[in-house]
Amino acid sequence: MIIEMREVLLTSICRPKQWKTISTRDLKREGFPVYGANGQIGFYNTYTHENPTILITCRGATCGSINISEPKSYVNGNAMALDNLSKDVDLYFLKYYLEYRKLDDVISGSAQPQITGQGLANIQIPLPPLPTQQKIASILDAADTLRQKDKALLAKYDELTQSLFLDMFGDPVKNEKGWEKVSLDSCLQNVEKIGRTFPEEIIEYVDIASVDNNRNIITATTTYQTIDKPSRAQQILKEGDIVFSTVRPNLKNIAINKVDGRIGSTGFFVCRVNPKKLINFFLYKVLLTDSATDYFVGITSGANYPAVKSTDMKKFQVILPPIALQTQFAERVIIIEKQKAIAQASLEKSEELFNSLLQKAFKGELV
Repeated sequence: MIIEMREVLLTSICRPKQWKTISTRDLKREGFPVYGANGQIGFYNTYTHENPTILITCRGATCGSINISEPKSYVNGNAMALDNLSKDVDLYFLKYYLEYRKLDDVISGSAQPQITGQGLANIQIPLPPLPTQQKIASILDAADTLRQKDKALLAKYDELTQSLFLDMFGDPVKNEKGWEKVSLDSCLQNVEKIGRTFPEEIIEYVDIASVDNNRNIITATTTYQTIDKPSRAQQILKEGDIVFSTVRPNLKNIAINKVDGRIGSTGFFVCRVNPKKLINFFLYKVLLTDSATDYFVGITSGANYPAVKSTDMKKFQVILPPIALQTQFAERVIIIEKQKAIAQASLEKSEELFNSLLQKAFKGELV
């Protein structure tokens, strides 16, 4: 059975509005929650919205993202509030449809992406009867709750690994445990660069988006590109190398290369290292710590693409605990990673289920 849906304009069921923006310096430590472009950003002593409201990010890189505010919230001007929602429309049904539809086609501006009320005026919403909307939203809520639990479990495993690292080694920048420290440059193997050795080879190219830190892998199926005339500046990528982004805000795009049997190269703003005095997994975790990220943020330079220069990167002081302790840490984390892999597989299944239900819901096939 196919569910019948009538098409209505978004602006016929709500009134998109941008409210006055509160300056960051005027935010409070407590009070009513304030929502900006990417969710809650602080508190204020008054609110604009009594009830939960759909918010569309209308400025910046995350333009088109969807959030729902808490009751009694202040909505800043970087989010478009869908006010005065019709009583014939379920809030969560509309949220799920907008996430399914995506709003890329109403984003304007190149230097500063934005969504305007005028851009939203032509969006059509498929609208079944309210009880059907509520049933669809309920099914999608259940599937979404499942995937959110899987995401939370993955985050817990990451927190556990981080906690284990800090317990065994302390903050790698502050070095409260007094470990010997050496420059990153002094503990790296020589970097092999592409040049005359591979003038005619077809090289696999790894960019920033190739690095999936959530699973500690270089993805070989998404952003690898084949290039037949590599630059001499590019570095040959081998199995076991640590690859990480040097450009802000992607400094946590870090992974250990597990792709075997390929000749790969790193592109611009991607660094490749392979330690000789440290276990690569240990160095990987050092570079992932928040304190290391904060350090690299502090030494980035450049207006259009703020990045860490390779010469400055090599000056980073790395703690040098005994190899036996590094090995013990790696062995413990392997156990955690096995459990994390199970959680990752569960998340992939719950994501697949949610997306399948989402597709069926707005094709009129979810009954």
